[in-house]
Amino acid sequence: MIIPALDRRFSWLLLALLLVVPATLLSGEVDYSAMELWRLMSGSEAAVTAIDRLVLTELRLPRLLAALLVGAALGCAGCLLQRLTANPLASPGLLGLNQGAALGLVCLLLSPWPFTPVNSFIAALSGASLAMALVFGVVRLATGALAAESLLLFGALLSTLFGALTTIALILDQHALDAIRFWLAGSLSLVEPDQIRPLAALVLTGLLLAGLLSRPLQLLETGSDTARGLGANPRLILLGVSAVILLLTAAAVAVSGPILFVGLVVPHLARLWIGEQSSRQLAGSVLLGALLLALADLFVFNLDSDDRLPPGVALAVLGVPWFIWLVRRRYLSR
Repeated sequence: MIIPALDRRFSWLLLALLLVVPATLLSGEVDYSAMELWRLMSGSEAAVTAIDRLVLTELRLPRLLAALLVGAALGCAGCLLQRLTANPLASPGLLGLNQGAALGLVCLLLSPWPFTPVNSFIAALSGASLAMALVFGVVRLATGALAAESLLLFGALLSTLFGALTTIALILDQHALDAIRFWLAGSLSLVEPDQIRPLAALVLTGLLLAGLLSRPLQLLETGSDTARGLGANPRLILLGVSAVILLLTAAAVAVSGPILFVGLVVPHLARLWIGEQSSRQLAGSVLLGALLLALADLFVFNLDSDDRLPPGVALAVLGVPWFIWLVRRRYLSR
């Protein structure tokens, strides 16, 4: 009876995602009917103007796809990191990846290179890679080993350093601040259609690798000695999972900026809703991350016609009390 119940919960998540897609495309400052959307998607030109086509295919659809991909990436990265470190408070931001990606994008803005979608992904990946390399290097030099707990501690310290460097760079260049301030708040308002293909390629690659590493990670959770006794290489698993976290986080941050709530809370919600089994929690984190960020963006997009309210703010304001209630109910039921 347990497996069918879990499968039903996955089905509910998939159904919710299927309902969010048309709701996001149809609602906004200008509402469209389901028939108009159907005509557009079926290729019919009847009753679909050039403006309608532009709004639906060049503005709303890329933003929706970005929300789904970014939410899935951050949810998966958060789940991997929490299981890797056995720390329920771990999130990709604690490794310095968010601030590293932000610093990389600021450096791109200050450089003579154009701020194109491809360059932004390269800059974000470079900054996040530098952050992770420094974290691993400092931990290795300081402790002589790559303990997951030490990675979080030094990652938080380096995140503060990268944040300070980013702030200094933005203060010295007002143009860069104006260009990136919405991105720094964690917004999807600046998503461009050209960003979707590279984002999808990176995120889907990361999700595939995460699925392949789910079982080795489960071995590592039993302890390094036990995993080694079963033929696994704990250090290789640590590096592989960390690389996937880097890929997913950098790809997401390059498009949306740092949205901290998803990576921190979504794995908890997946554990409460789906269960603690590694592969199921990972899949649940992917679906819940995509669903929550898409819902949050839909909410703020309809609430603020000027599109100034970042979805990360809505997630924090609405999601934190709900999350506290869920956790309290879970512990009271024990």
